[in-house]
Amino acid sequence: MASMPPPGGAGGFPPPPPLSAAAVAGAARLAAAGGLLAWAAANALFNVEGGHRAIVFNRVIGIKDAVYSEGTHLMVPWFDRPVVYDVRARPSLIQSTR
Repeated sequence: MASMPPPGGAGGFPPPPPLSAAAVAGAARLAAAGGLLAWAAANALFNVEGGHRAIVFNRVIGIKDAVYSEGTHLMVPWFDRPVVYDVRARPSLIQSTR
């Protein structure tokens, strides 16, 4: 003989009440803010490899005075944009008539 589940939700618990429009809007705002925070945290760092240097262009004040050497550095996403240059010495062959 198969037993019948008790009335209500799964495991005898009553079903949850429906969500209000304000609760859904609040959850959407919270998810959007969390996504924006995650994007900013992921884009707040930039790496400068060995043999390279970087300058940072800021959308408000222009080029910053600092020159960044190798390593990981912080920046403000969207406002700052790093420009990385190769500064390694390269051999060159110079022809001579002698």
